[in-house]
Amino acid sequence: MRPKFFMFDGFANRCRTRWGWLLLCLITWGCPCGPFAGFVGAQSTNAFIPRYDGVSIDSARQSADRFRDLSRSLPASVAEIANSNADFADRWARLAENMGTLSERVNEANRKLQSTTRDFNDVSAKIDEYGLTPTIGLLLRNKQEQLDQWQAHDSQTLFASQEIGRSRQEQLELEMVRWDGSDVTSQTNELLAQPGVNPSGLTNPIIARQISDLLRHRYGWLEALRQGYHDYQQKLGELDAATTASAKLSDEYRRLIDRHVMWIRSGDPIGVSDLGRIKPGLAAFFSTRRSGEFGLALENKWNANPATAIGWLSALMLIAIARWRAKVLLLAIGERKQLRASTPAIRQVLSSFLTVVVSSGIPLMLYSIARWLDGGVVSESTLHAANGCYAASLVAWMVEVPRQVLRKFGYVDQFVHLDLPRRDRATAYLTLIGFGLVLAAYVVTFSASFDRGIWRDSVSRFGFIGSMCLVAWTAHLTLRPKGGFLEPLIAKLGGSVIHRIRVVIYLIGIGFPFAMIAASALGYGDTANELIKRAIFTLVGLTIAATLWGGIKILSAMAWQNLAGSSKSIANQEAARSTRRYGEMESHAEVTGVLGEHYLELKHQLAFLCQCALVLTGIIGFGWLWIDMFPHVRMGNPVVWTVQDTVPTSLIAADGQRVAGSMIEETPVTAMHLLLAAVTLFVAFQLAKLLPALFDALVLQRVSFDEGMEHFSLVLGRCLLFGVGCLIACQWIGVRWQTIQWLAVGLTIGLGFGLQDMVRNLFGGLIVLFEKPARLGDFITVGRVTGRVAAQRLRTTVLSDDEGREVIIPNKNFVNEDVTNWMGAGRLNVIPLEVAVSRDQRPADICRKLQELVIDQEAVLLSPAPQATLVCVGKRTQRIEVRAWIEPGPHPERFRDELLRVVRRFLHDESILAADQPAQPDMDEVSRKGVSRRLKRSA
Repeated sequence: MRPKFFMFDGFANRCRTRWGWLLLCLITWGCPCGPFAGFVGAQSTNAFIPRYDGVSIDSARQSADRFRDLSRSLPASVAEIANSNADFADRWARLAENMGTLSERVNEANRKLQSTTRDFNDVSAKIDEYGLTPTIGLLLRNKQEQLDQWQAHDSQTLFASQEIGRSRQEQLELEMVRWDGSDVTSQTNELLAQPGVNPSGLTNPIIARQISDLLRHRYGWLEALRQGYHDYQQKLGELDAATTASAKLSDEYRRLIDRHVMWIRSGDPIGVSDLGRIKPGLAAFFSTRRSGEFGLALENKWNANPATAIGWLSALMLIAIARWRAKVLLLAIGERKQLRASTPAIRQVLSSFLTVVVSSGIPLMLYSIARWLDGGVVSESTLHAANGCYAASLVAWMVEVPRQVLRKFGYVDQFVHLDLPRRDRATAYLTLIGFGLVLAAYVVTFSASFDRGIWRDSVSRFGFIGSMCLVAWTAHLTLRPKGGFLEPLIAKLGGSVIHRIRVVIYLIGIGFPFAMIAASALGYGDTANELIKRAIFTLVGLTIAATLWGGIKILSAMAWQNLAGSSKSIANQEAARSTRRYGEMESHAEVTGVLGEHYLELKHQLAFLCQCALVLTGIIGFGWLWIDMFPHVRMGNPVVWTVQDTVPTSLIAADGQRVAGSMIEETPVTAMHLLLAAVTLFVAFQLAKLLPALFDALVLQRVSFDEGMEHFSLVLGRCLLFGVGCLIACQWIGVRWQTIQWLAVGLTIGLGFGLQDMVRNLFGGLIVLFEKPARLGDFITVGRVTGRVAAQRLRTTVLSDDEGREVIIPNKNFVNEDVTNWMGAGRLNVIPLEVAVSRDQRPADICRKLQELVIDQEAVLLSPAPQATLVCVGKRTQRIEVRAWIEPGPHPERFRDELLRVVRRFLHDESILAADQPAQPDMDEVSRKGVSRRLKRSA
């Protein structure tokens, strides 16, 4: 980069002329800035052209020194400009040096990324070809140590983020420079107008030329700095991209190593010589040198990024405060000091969630400490401490969950209703043993890491064996078949089958720690650690799931009742199950009758689907947690085929420009993907099957749809649900839209020509449903077929005659042929009535209650279903019209009067019946209006 500057050449050339030399002599003899001429003549233009090499950096610093020397013999107003130019030159020199250092960092990061990529591909190929041989195991162990060393010495990402912020701050300062030389003439006049400059003096023209030349210099240096900061930030972006890619690759590399190295022996079998190394190992553990190195590493880490450290301390305080508040509330609920007026169900829900929050507080604090030690500027000592904190947090989680569940006034004490013997003693035992296990986890993990792991087979191994013996003794006290602490809990919650095999559970509980002791003694310490880690995750997950299960069921029942439209909450069901009699009819506060049975069946079906989803999620989570322990299990998931996808990429050309490109990426489709696709299709089919019932329970009870909109919404919803399921299943098996789009276009065209009648029927069905030429129960003639409308579907309409036969008519006949509606001949009797109610209730809720009340009457037909509609709304009341259909009989008026009394009594008991009731509509007039409407439609 060679920015062009305006140097002192022009003034020096003018001084070379005859009058110029005379003027220079006058300046030298009489002007206080006489040395300026010697400075100008001594300078070369090339000396001020900055480049990113050592010579130009030295020239820039020399120019800065000369600017400062010049400022000593100039007036104050001009000397300030010269000093600023010297600062800009020095800043450019520092920027050039940083640019060189940054280029080396970028090259090193790229070399590291390329080396890691080659190593990763090489190791993966060797594992696929040779399997887990001892030689490959040794190679994986060395690579694991190499990755740890890289993490300890690599803080490039933090460097890049800090440098980007600093360079942007300095770049912003450049933009705030007042006289930047962009307009030399006007800025020179402004400077001459400053106090202390005599505009009528003899030296004023010379000072103006000096200021102009200095401003030109300043403009050049500022342009060079702006371009330099731009290039510097681009380099920082390249460094950040390289280090981010290297970190992702290192994480993937570490997962590959951890998955395969766990079954490789990590040390020698235990021997007598290991006992003699315990004493020096403990001395190394408590070494003051090690604590001093750790303290220095913490100081460097804090100084490198104080904001992150302060944020981490704030997060620790927030976690501690949240745990303390949750614990206080949990104990207050158990002691009945809080939420005394709430129901037991509400208290159980809150207690279950608060128990999980309290039990996760201390493990989360330890985990946050480990995360802070493991991120940013790290060293070997902080990495070792982070590993110890990770292990301690995991063990603390395993201890805290059962301790909080079993504590006094805790979840089991208040809501399981089970008398556990020695519960207080067991809680105290868990507190003491838990503290010891957490401390042991930290010591064992830390001692196995420092000093290159030379104390792995002495201090770490014997500490691990002692901890496992303590765990085995705890399992013996807890799970023994007779007299065990958890025996009553297993009998109550596990059922008879689990209680019968409690001996097997006991053997597993005490056998697992002894198996880990044997693995560690044989030299498979890493294998034992991985097994223990996954066992803790499994145990904690099961305990948390068992704690939350009761609360989740209660919340699910509450949500269902709210969605289904019940006004009573599940907590008040037992108090609200009072039955009310209205003459010969019965109504409950909840949904009863045929509609209640329908809701109950739908609820059970949804509960079954949710339970299947939870079981499937548990199986997937268990498999995901344990499958890496057995790498050969992946062979049971063979690749069925591979799919090639075109992935867009961005390439860098030789001239530095980014060019858009693409690459082909192969994605394997395994047997597990086929299974997931089948499960997706099954779930989509079941949801589409349940959609009408869900639509009825969740939507139609709140919104009044006509038959056409209802049917159209159901059909559209089913198509969307099943379509989304098909798309997800296609993604699982690798079928992309780009592959099948032309096939879909061809099928659409073919179906359009081959299924013209079906398309006509579909559109005819939409016309029938929206225009309603005939309603359910109407006696009509379509072409040569006569009967009563029994059902209306999107494609067909079903007519039933007096002999019990059903005729299915395509809906296109309603458009192509004549339709006659027989003036109510052979029609059902419609029972209309109107009531006035107060405006305190929502019309949708009142209509739903009235429909539920009328549908329970014996003589009322279920099809057509009773209807309740809002007629008008006044200032204080609103009028509801109710219509029901009954079979033809001699006394429909008597039934209407009885039904009206029942409806009014129901509304009166609900305290929503208005004082002034409207006159009831004439049944004959209603029938005549229906006949006239049919005659108009037929005409």
